[in-house]
Amino acid sequence: MKNFAAVALVASVMGTGALAQSPAYMIEDCQLASQQFYQEFGATSQATYEGQRVDGTHAVNGTIYLENRSAYYSCSYNRTGDTLVEFFAEQQSWPSFVRGGGSPYQVGSGSATQLPASSVSTERVRFPAGTTWTQFPAQLPPGMTVRYQLGARNGQFLDVNFAGVGGPLQYRIVNPDGSALLDAISVGIPYRGQLWQSGDHVVEVINRSGSTVTFQIYFEIE
Repeated sequence: MKNFAAVALVASVMGTGALAQSPAYMIEDCQLASQQFYQEFGATSQATYEGQRVDGTHAVNGTIYLENRSAYYSCSYNRTGDTLVEFFAEQQSWPSFVRGGGSPYQVGSGSATQLPASSVSTERVRFPAGTTWTQFPAQLPPGMTVRYQLGARNGQFLDVNFAGVGGPLQYRIVNPDGSALLDAISVGIPYRGQLWQSGDHVVEVINRSGSTVTFQIYFEIE
């Protein structure tokens, strides 16, 4: 049986290239992957970045709390930390799930539609010169998450709003240190709040449905 905990890890980044994604990115992507794998999208999932292995891959280990039990899982990411290359759960690896083959817990079989494995994209939000707000249209495929990064300072106010939403979506906001500023809620509920950290804040929009959803998103920092 493969034991991820036994694999030697190194604390520093291997090789000459810098990480394309942060440990916080890998933690959240792995948590979403665990929910996608077990098809338990409301389950609490906790994960920890364990470092970089001697082969250059990054390890994230976690536990998801299902209705009647908890389950251990582990994610491996490529050298730059932006691609899930292995998912380990229920005492085995699931390469088909990583390649987008769907979850073994997916209801139905055969011709039933299967959701792809959790995938995350990241976009930097930039405001037009002389303004403090921006808005733009977007669309999010099924099973996908998009992370909007906004640089802001402690004490500023952040507004997030959605319009023209073509299906069920959720969003949450993450502080620069990876802690939650806002837990996942429906995009039908706007957010306005004062920030208490400086750095990149992330607004994460999540599509847990089986179809592509269009929407308009509005940001303001003042």
